[in-house]
Amino acid sequence: MIITMGRWFGLWYGGSGYGPPELGDLEEFSCLAEARSKLLDRYRHGYWQRSRFAFTDREAAEVLTPCVGEDCEITMYGSRDGLDYPDRRIFLGPRGGVRIEHC
Repeated sequence: MIITMGRWFGLWYGGSGYGPPELGDLEEFSCLAEARSKLLDRYRHGYWQRSRFAFTDREAAEVLTPCVGEDCEITMYGSRDGLDYPDRRIFLGPRGGVRIEHC
């Protein structure tokens, strides 16, 4: 697994219990490891533990994510202005782990 340091931007999709993300849902992450951890926390603990969403265009929020599905993912971008195509995709693997792949 490759964990790259540096600022990243992502659009989270919570699975079938949520609609697709919009540009206003863009979040900032300090590194890919933070985004990986957020995805896993939202999936495993979102029904009882609040997750912080550090939105780029609106105030940060701490919310519950109770309906996250196994098909949740975060598409990652190296720049908040370059959202035409993601650089990475973070998603759940078949055995419950989190995978990061280049797009």
